[in-house]
Amino acid sequence: MARGQREVAATRLTWKDGLATVFLAVAVVVFSVWSAGASIAGISGRGLVVTIFLLGIAGCYTAQSQFETLYGANGTTRGPLAYVALISVLGALATVAGIVALIGGGGLAVTTLLLAMVAMWVLATVRHQLRTSAGRPAAVTR
Repeated sequence: MARGQREVAATRLTWKDGLATVFLAVAVVVFSVWSAGASIAGISGRGLVVTIFLLGIAGCYTAQSQFETLYGANGTTRGPLAYVALISVLGALATVAGIVALIGGGGLAVTTLLLAMVAMWVLATVRHQLRTSAGRPAAVTR
C-alpha cells in the first residue's frame, strides 16, 4: 500500500448478523414492554425470562461458525485474547443472570441478561464490520 493511503474495511456483515439483530431487537422490545408494566399476551414473568433467554441463545446459534473461528476450533487461529476473554465473561454473565432470573424471577437478573446480550451483540457486530475481505482486522496506515 502506498504511503499516505488508508485501507478501507470491506463490509463483512452477513445474513446471520442480520438474524442475530432481529433476535436481539425482539428481546429488547419484549423487555421494554414488560418493564413499562404492560402485559404481553400469554407471557408471564418466567415466560418473559424464557423468551429473552431463548432469543439470546438463538442469536448465539447464528454465530456458531464465528465462535469456532473465535475460539480456534478445527485448527483455526484463535481470535485476540482480550476479545475472547471479554465475550466469554459476558456470555457467562448472561447465562448466570438468565438462570438466576428463571429461579428467582428478579428484575435485576433479567436486566443483566438483556444488557449482557446487547453488549455481546455490539462487540460482535463491530468486530465483524471491521473485518477485511481477507478475514483480518483492517489496518490503517499513514
